[in-house]
Amino acid sequence: MTDGRPLSDRGRFSTFPCMSSRQFRAKVLRIRHLTTDVRELTLELVDPPTLAFLPGQSIAVTIPNGGFGPSSLRYYSLASLPSSSHHPVLLLNAGDHGKGAAFLLKHSVGEELHFSGPFGSFHLQHDPERELLFVGTGTGIAPLWSMIASLLEHSCSQPMTLLWGLRSEPDIYYLKELQWWADRHSNFSFILTLSQPGQNWRGKTGRVTHLLQEFPQVDHLAAYVCGNRKMVAEVSDLLRHKGACPIYRERHDEDL
Repeated sequence: MTDGRPLSDRGRFSTFPCMSSRQFRAKVLRIRHLTTDVRELTLELVDPPTLAFLPGQSIAVTIPNGGFGPSSLRYYSLASLPSSSHHPVLLLNAGDHGKGAAFLLKHSVGEELHFSGPFGSFHLQHDPERELLFVGTGTGIAPLWSMIASLLEHSCSQPMTLLWGLRSEPDIYYLKELQWWADRHSNFSFILTLSQPGQNWRGKTGRVTHLLQEFPQVDHLAAYVCGNRKMVAEVSDLLRHKGACPIYRERHDEDL
């Protein structure tokens, strides 16, 4: 996943406690190839043994510079549940060719790395009277995944909808998990849309902004948006044009 630095207009009041960042040592526990480009990286914490974070927050992975100057940091949203505090999960896009993804993807199972965290004010807020709308593209689903999974784990009764945009059929992953959630939780639904689908695709087509046209009013919503800079801006503008609802945003820029 690409750099998820917080936007300046985020961070509304939350009832969750503040958390200070710490240094962690971890090893790679499992690598799943979800698509040709997307990897799911599960870590096992070594020291300290647990990571306390809020659904939607990120960690900063240390990228050594091989003795040439100081190390650099790359921020990755956590896709895992806070209850899985021993095993943080990251989503990486190998197709980005970024420095962070290249470093992490060189690691084999059992190899160690260092990171700090948690970071970010992009996390679940307290909007109990609103329906929840999650809008994401690509691996921007990572923090949204953590949020939705946490809400369902705690039997949240608020209606929630995920709008997720991908490019084409080979880019689809987590579809079985999403359908499993939808089948077992009547308050959860999702819509997957493809911007460049094949001829046999029978689902929604176009970008996630097109899906928002189906929402005539948004005053009853609280929206969480994560993806590339352009999408985040377009979705935010469209929601503001349609009405007044809280908008919590995370931008995933190119991982340089």
